[in-house]
Amino acid sequence: MMARVMAAYCGHFSIPDDTTERDRLAFEIIVLFDNGIRDEEALLAEMIRLRSMRH
Repeated sequence: MMARVMAAYCGHFSIPDDTTERDRLAFEIIVLFDNGIRDEEALLAEMIRLRSMRH
């Protein structure tokens, strides 16, 4: 499930497979999951929301 969230997120923002940003994203997905966001769509939505807050 987390791999699908990563793939969807990276596809949405055109993040290449060979970038170090993917390591940070994987960590963020794991943290969100550990904090109770267990639904695939909710994880993706939260990742997108966090990105919009940073930019």
